[in-house]
Amino acid sequence: ALENPERLVAEELIASRLTHDIYSNAQLQEVMTDFWLNHFNIFDGKGADRYLLTSYERDVIRSHALGKFKDLLLATAQSPAMLFYLDNWLSVGPDSDVARGIPPRRPYVRPRPRMGPFGPRIGMPYPRPQRPTRQNKKNSSGLNENYARELMELHTLSVNGGYTQQDVIEVAKVFTGWTIQQPALGGGFHFDERMHEPGDKLVLGHRIKSGGQNEGLKVLDLFAHSPATAKFVSTKLAQRFVSDNPPPALVARMQRTFLKKDGDIREVLRTMFHSPEFWAPQAYRAKVKTPLEFVASAVRATGADVQDPVPLLQFLNRMGEPLYGCQPPNGYSMMAEAWVNSSALLNRMNFALALATGRMPGLQVSPQQLLGESQVPADSQQVLAQLENDLLDGDVSVQTHDTISKQLDDPRITQRRLDDPPRPPNVGVIAGLLLGSPEFQRR
Repeated sequence: ALENPERLVAEELIASRLTHDIYSNAQLQEVMTDFWLNHFNIFDGKGADRYLLTSYERDVIRSHALGKFKDLLLATAQSPAMLFYLDNWLSVGPDSDVARGIPPRRPYVRPRPRMGPFGPRIGMPYPRPQRPTRQNKKNSSGLNENYARELMELHTLSVNGGYTQQDVIEVAKVFTGWTIQQPALGGGFHFDERMHEPGDKLVLGHRIKSGGQNEGLKVLDLFAHSPATAKFVSTKLAQRFVSDNPPPALVARMQRTFLKKDGDIREVLRTMFHSPEFWAPQAYRAKVKTPLEFVASAVRATGADVQDPVPLLQFLNRMGEPLYGCQPPNGYSMMAEAWVNSSALLNRMNFALALATGRMPGLQVSPQQLLGESQVPADSQQVLAQLENDLLDGDVSVQTHDTISKQLDDPRITQRRLDDPPRPPNVGVIAGLLLGSPEFQRR
C-alpha cells in the first residue's frame, strides 16, 4: 500500500509538467499553460488540491490555454481545485436554507391506509404526514469573499477594475452554492440550491436577477466581456512576451482584438505577434527568464537526456520557483525584479555548470552532444566560438566573450596542471559558463 498517495500524485504531476516543458514540440501551448497556471494560481500545499491539481491542469488550463477566455474563466470557476483553494465550496448565503437551519425538502409519499381484517378500514383517516421541523443552524463558514475578490482583482477586472467592497459581497453571494460533490472522494462541481443566497444582486451597477446557478454564469459573462478584463489580460500577455513595461499602443491593439473576437486568446496572441512592437529592437532580450524557463531552455539547448527529473525540481526549489508551490493566489511574478539578485544568479550558474558537466544525477550530457560532433576540437577558443553559435546563436557581448575567454587557460577548464601536456578543453565547463551568462538569462 502507498504510504502517501497524495504526495505521489503531486510528484508525478510535477515531473509530467517539466517533461512537457522540455520535450514538447508545441512550445506555445506549454508557455500559455504556464501563463494561465500563474494567472489562475492554485497552491498544491493546501489539502485536497494535492490530488485535484492533476485534473485542473489537464482538463481546465491545458485544454483551454489557447481558446476563448470566457470558457477558461468558467472552467476555473467550476473546478473543484479552485473551489477548494479559495474556499468557495464552503460559502453559504446568510439567508439560505442551510444558514437558516431549514432541512432538505423531501418528496411527499402518500402513506398506505390502515388495514383491518377485511381490507382498508373505511372512514379511518390516513396517518398525518410529519412536517419537517426547523433545525438549529448548520455549522458553516458563512459567506466567503475569497473567490469573489480574487475573481475580480486577479482573474478579470484587475485591482483597478472599478469595483467596490459592496461588489465583492454581492459577487460572493452570487457564487454561494457553487461547491464540490463529496470533496474527500475527489468529486466534481455541484450547485447546491440550499446553500445559495436567494434574491437579486447588484454587481457593478448591473442587476443580477435571482436565478440560482444562472446568476454565476451571468456574472462570469459580464466580467469576461468587460473592457477592464480585456486590458488586464492583454497587459499581462504583453508583459509575458514583450517586456515588463509593454508599450501602451500594443496593449490597446490587443485589447481591441480581445473585445472584437470575444476573448479569443489565439487572436489576441496573433495581434501581438504581428505588431511592430513585438519585433522592435527594444523588445529583443528584454525579458529575464523565470527559473522554470531557464531550466527548461538550458536542458533543451544542451540536448540532455532526462531520465530522472527530480534533480531539476530540486534546483527549481533553490531558485525560488517550486512548481505549484506559490501560496499567494497571484502566482509567480513575470517581472525581472523578482528573479534578478546575487543569490538567484549564483544558483543559476551552479545549475548551468552541474548540467553541462554531467554532474547532475538522472541527466546525461556528453561533449559530443554539446558540440554536435564526434570529436572535440583541441583548441579551447574554437570550442568557445562554436558553443557561442550553438547556445546563443552567436549573439554574445564582447564583455561576456572576453570574460570566458580569459578563463580558458584556467586548469579547471583545460583539465590539466600547468606542467601537463595540452589536453582537450573541458567542453562542459565552457558550455556551463555560457548557460550562466547574462545573454542566456534572457529570452
